[in-house]
Formats: sequence, structure tokens, C-alpha cells
Amino acid sequence: MQDVDTSQWECVGRTANSVYFEIEPGSLLVVPDPGSMDDGNTARENQAFQEGYFRRVGLRGVTVILFDRMVSQDKEARRIYSTQADVTLFGGAAMVSSSLLARAMVSFFMGLSRPRMPTRMFPDIPGAIAWAHEHITAIEEAA
Repeated sequence: MQDVDTSQWECVGRTANSVYFEIEPGSLLVVPDPGSMDDGNTARENQAFQEGYFRRVGLRGVTVILFDRMVSQDKEARRIYSTQADVTLFGGAAMVSSSLLARAMVSFFMGLSRPRMPTRMFPDIPGAIAWAHEHITAIEEAA
């Protein structure tokens, strides 16, 4: 599991299984609690938090999710994230997964669930944040 120093970003909230930091306006770092399990209830709560944040800042945004901290994600959670995401608010997701378990879960999510927004897997946090920044810039330029 990759450790991340979040002191450089402002904490903007928490859900039952994750803490959220603003990387830049429109870009959220999602830091699940170590050993988190994601189910339908936590997925709905996380999605509602993220949509609320993007509405407040008035931007179509991107999430950077530290997936290495997750130990499981059930079918209902995958369905919620892939089919119920408001694509007028969500511009994409970068999933950081360096462990074998996290890479397998992300591959499973991306392959079977087919998210409606651009979703990429990254082995490290800097690569994911760079992609998020580039993606937000492209979204803003297209608007």
C-alpha cells in the first residue's frame, strides 16, 4: 500500500470509509480508510459526497482514488459507480493501484462494469495526479 502525505492538500470531508482532499479545484483525492470494504451503502455515500463537492465548486471533476487501501468492493458498489455516476459532474477517475489485489479489483471494475466516464489505472500517485490535472484542463477547454 502506498503511503501518501496529504498535508499539502485541504481536507474537504469524510464519508464512512474515505477521507477527501482537494488536489486542485475540481480534483479530489479519495483516501479510503486502510482495509476498507466498499458496498452499495458506502458507494452511494461516496458518490453523493463527490457529486456534492463538484456541484459546490461548479466544475466537472476528476477523482484520484487510492485503491490500494481497499480490500473488497462488491457488485452493488461497482454497479453504482459505473452506471449511476452523473457524467455532467464526473469527468473521470484515476485509480492508483500498485498492489496485486488492487490491480485485480480495478481491472475487474474497468473490464466488467465499463464505467461511463474515462477511467484509468496508475501504479503511483504522481502519475494519477498528473493525468487528473491534464484531464481537468481538457474538460475546461472543451467547455
